[in-house]
Amino acid sequence: MRPMLVDTSPSRRLLWSLRGLVLVLLILHLAAPRFGEAAAWGLWPITFFAPAVRWTLALLVAALCIPALTDRLLKAARSVASTETAPPSQPPMRWFAALALLSIPLFWALRLVHTRWGDAYILTNAIPYPDPALRLVYTWQAPLTVLWHAKLWALGQRLWQWLDAFPAYAITSVAAGAVYVFVVLQLAWEAGRSRGQRLLVAGLLLSLGTMQLFFGYVENYTLPAVAIMLYLWLAARTLANKTPLWVTAAALGLANALHPSTLNLAPSLLVLAAISARRVGWPRTLLQTAAPLLLIGLGVIAIMQAGGHGLQALLSSDRPGGGDGRWLVPLWTTATRWEHYTMFSWEHLLDIVNQQLLSAPVSLAVVLLCLARPLTAAAPSLSAYVRFLAVAAAGSLLFILLWNPDYGGQRDWDLFSLSSLPLTTLAAVLLGRALPEERARWEAGLALVGLSAFHTAAWIFQNTRPWEWGK
Repeated sequence: MRPMLVDTSPSRRLLWSLRGLVLVLLILHLAAPRFGEAAAWGLWPITFFAPAVRWTLALLVAALCIPALTDRLLKAARSVASTETAPPSQPPMRWFAALALLSIPLFWALRLVHTRWGDAYILTNAIPYPDPALRLVYTWQAPLTVLWHAKLWALGQRLWQWLDAFPAYAITSVAAGAVYVFVVLQLAWEAGRSRGQRLLVAGLLLSLGTMQLFFGYVENYTLPAVAIMLYLWLAARTLANKTPLWVTAAALGLANALHPSTLNLAPSLLVLAAISARRVGWPRTLLQTAAPLLLIGLGVIAIMQAGGHGLQALLSSDRPGGGDGRWLVPLWTTATRWEHYTMFSWEHLLDIVNQQLLSAPVSLAVVLLCLARPLTAAAPSLSAYVRFLAVAAAGSLLFILLWNPDYGGQRDWDLFSLSSLPLTTLAAVLLGRALPEERARWEAGLALVGLSAFHTAAWIFQNTRPWEWGK
């Protein structure tokens, strides 16, 4: 009898590592009730599923790690698609738009029903405050985002007698979700060179825990999330000489105007500028980079000044840093009630781990596994895009490591969740390169997206359950 040969190529070893990652995360999810919410809040949503549902879904995801089963699934998919024509050279815009529109009923049907997270309680009550002079309309914490919701609430109150700002945030969240889906599909098409690569990009980005932001979420991070994805997509097009640099810079400027936490992406724009300067020179590049940012910045200042909440407020009552005005996690000792731990404490590490598990359960691990393996050669524009994404992801991760969450990691999960977008895009692009075989990409995609969707479904379901303050 001939001995069974085991494929030990780097890509197959990576595929088995990814399967192991999925199984480990499944075990951690199923063990979450034993840890308690305080220690495992990133996994805690799974406890809102009934045990039978929890175990059934977990076993289905685990089955996606069985090669024989995935082989049958892929063969069935190939037989269904065997009569299809060759894939189009241009993105199917109508299909993307149709899928984006079809996502709206899902976002709305499973929308969030409470104000537990972040500043949701404050926002829903401060925007419609009975005294018009004290209503929240202008704030440097999220200039254009709060202004938009305040104006939308004012319209809704006049037309439909909205009592609070909850409907304004819910409508904006769901509409932003549809735009997010459309942009992600465009990005997957631009960054992927095959169906398997596009599956990885779209599947991972559309199954993130961060997707909760689009299910009627009440906070100021839904619009910035869309702006970030727009920036990442346009950056890929800029590197492929399809979109001018100034358009991509304007997308980042919009993200900054919507929420200043997105300033951590600024170093990645410098990567694009450096690459562009090799083609057109530094004078033109600096103009295309700085002009959109300057114009948008001046526009925001003008709007805030006109609203009576200008630079003086930014430097005093509305300074960055939250309740205590302290930006960073303290190094050695806490000094205010808004500081929950020190930089090198176990509590800080636990919050960071839980935040990653909640927002992007597989992304960081996939990046690390890919970096430990040799990557296949790629087109120059794709290699440049990897460098761009690496800088964007590093800036985002550095931000969540250093910034002090006033409410603690769990309640401020949404602020930190934006970091998952460049990180996950990087993970998907790297994985598409580390797995040169199309079949391996599909196998990895099925397991990873299955795990991520299982986790996110529980997280979204949790937030459809009523929750009251004081309980």
